[in-house]
Amino acid sequence: MPSNADIVRDYHERVWVRDDLTAIDEYWSPEASVAVTGFESSTLDAIRADVARYRGAFTDVEAHILNLIAEGDKVALHWRTSGRHVGPYGSVAATGRVITMEGMDIFRVEGGLIVDCQSLWDGLSVYEQLGVLQYPE
Repeated sequence: MPSNADIVRDYHERVWVRDDLTAIDEYWSPEASVAVTGFESSTLDAIRADVARYRGAFTDVEAHILNLIAEGDKVALHWRTSGRHVGPYGSVAATGRVITMEGMDIFRVEGGLIVDCQSLWDGLSVYEQLGVLQYPE
């Protein structure tokens, strides 16, 4: 059986690098608990919605694992993605800008399946890069 770190690494690379959404059903427990910035759900619908929102808004996506640390049933994943903003991202119309997003996911893995994930990302930086935030001089 693959290690918990291997499970999270393969899941992340398949979904975010190769755009292979079958990894969601393969690696997540149907009863998983998910808390993603902007989405909260006890089902996999939050994961699908998060991926669809990002993939619908950005092309030329590059995704990288910066750090992957595992201890027991927990795996911490520090990631970075970038892409060109070509479609609506929430209420933000396409800007054509290339943005970089960074975040951290903490997964809990049991029996080879992801059963919980707490995900945080730097939304302030993203909206600043999209040009929708302006600061006083």
